[in-house]
Amino acid sequence: MTEEHRHGGSKAAARHAEAEDTSTQSEEEHEEAHAPELADSEEEASEEGETTGHEAEEESEEEVGATEEEEEEEEAESGEETEGEHAPEEEEEEEEEEENSDEADAGLEAEEPEGSEEEGGSSEGDKSQEQEEEEEARAGPRSRKHIADVLGFRDIGSDDDKEEDALIQEILQELKKLSVNAIQPMEKLYKFKDISTRVLGDAEIFNKPMALFLGPWSAGKSSVINYLLGTEHTKAGLKTGPQPTDIDFTIVHYADKLQRASGTEMAAHWAFSSVNKFGQGFLDHFRGIGLPHPLLQKVTIVDTPGILDKRKVENYPFNDAFQWFIDRADAIYVVFDPSKLEIGEEMATLLDQLKGREAQTRFLLNKADFVQPHDIMRVTGQLLWNVSPLLGSSEAPVIHTVSMTSRPYHAGTPAEFFHEQELALLDHLREIMDERVENTIAYARRHAVRVRNHAKLVDCYLSTFYKQKGIFGSKKKVAEAITKEPNKYNIFEGLSRLNNVSRYDLPDPQVYYKFFKLNPVYEFKPLIDTCTYFKGCPLDKLDIAIAYDLPQLLGKYNDKTKLKKDHEKSATGQVPVPMGAEERRS
Repeated sequence: MTEEHRHGGSKAAARHAEAEDTSTQSEEEHEEAHAPELADSEEEASEEGETTGHEAEEESEEEVGATEEEEEEEEAESGEETEGEHAPEEEEEEEEEEENSDEADAGLEAEEPEGSEEEGGSSEGDKSQEQEEEEEARAGPRSRKHIADVLGFRDIGSDDDKEEDALIQEILQELKKLSVNAIQPMEKLYKFKDISTRVLGDAEIFNKPMALFLGPWSAGKSSVINYLLGTEHTKAGLKTGPQPTDIDFTIVHYADKLQRASGTEMAAHWAFSSVNKFGQGFLDHFRGIGLPHPLLQKVTIVDTPGILDKRKVENYPFNDAFQWFIDRADAIYVVFDPSKLEIGEEMATLLDQLKGREAQTRFLLNKADFVQPHDIMRVTGQLLWNVSPLLGSSEAPVIHTVSMTSRPYHAGTPAEFFHEQELALLDHLREIMDERVENTIAYARRHAVRVRNHAKLVDCYLSTFYKQKGIFGSKKKVAEAITKEPNKYNIFEGLSRLNNVSRYDLPDPQVYYKFFKLNPVYEFKPLIDTCTYFKGCPLDKLDIAIAYDLPQLLGKYNDKTKLKKDHEKSATGQVPVPMGAEERRS
């Protein structure tokens, strides 16, 4: 029944109070003519409830004082409406019947047996669960405001941010000069690139910080990246699904608009040119996606193929490709699904490659809201138990129990706990953004130490070779004997006794056996022979760079940057000096 019909009925009730005799004849005529329509109207009226009846009574009292002329006009209008639909008098009877029907319904409700209440109580739990599911569906996507707040999206592009970027570029340019003058000469003299995948070129110096995501297949790596970038359910989002969908190394970088690049195009860029050594098979599984997102102005994100045991043998060095990214990553996030915590052979090999990078590694137990609340700590403990023996540190790995997706948390899960864990993860990501210069200089210093140790180790092989060779001895046989059994000649033990050299920083002897197969030991110069009168000794320059130049460069940055001071203030706070502390100290 429409609103117009209800108001027509209320007016008819008022007229009925004043001119009952006049309307009686009209009612009989219309009842005969519209009996079928009246039956339908009665069914509709029974569904309307008491509300219409009360409205009719209130309006009838207000309109009792209307003049006869107004009533005649209203009767004429109502007559016209009746020809199209229903008579006002019918409405009046319908409303009366509504009142009677509602009273009858109320009586039935009062006479219901007590057992009906018990049945309602027994299904209360099911209803509450359904209500929770409905509320969860109506809740909509979770707020992403905390991501922008923690990662400082508002500050990106500001005047202070531009000033900081200019300072960073100045420091990195000085670092490149140090690399060219002090580190690269020793690399070339002793062919360091033939023994290590670690290099210090423009890509390692000027690249943005790299966040690397790896883990078993379908653990949620791509979902986490989509969540951070807000690309879930969009064309720009990474492909996700329960089946193994991630078979490529994907570089997610900044661009003014959505861009997609093949592996060949990515390898042509100076930042990733060194991956060409892995061959065309790798380039077929290498791609790039450019997005206009503020986070990507500060960080480059790398999504990797999911680890799957009994994988078909790839036509490229799978583990070497992983090692290339691990060596260059500023943050490494290993993602696990709570339902797939087992560590297979392939995953164990990958975790072994993380040794030495424990400080940069974080484990993510994603999709944690699918776990029952009372099982969350047990599942987290199981992951800790599985991965700890495979890492090289005695410290327990850092695990973040999260559910990084835009959908609301499942009802009944500890949402506040998950949120706090997510904030801790975002804090770690913010740290690598703020500590770009520190991490780059630290990487350069580690690289310089490896180059120095390599040069000294080759020099030890050389000195042993000349001692054992003799005048008429075969240099090839002597070199083969020394490189095959270096421990017999105490080469590594003797090197570890030198200053600034640790045995634990030296590679396995078998690595050098392969190295000298490619580069015979007798083809190198002893360190003493690399010195010249005008240029000095390359080793001395390298020692000075490690001990003085690189630390001074870091100090210069810390003195000039505003970002570092603000970071320290927010992280540690300002601790007031107690009154009289200076006097007591003196």
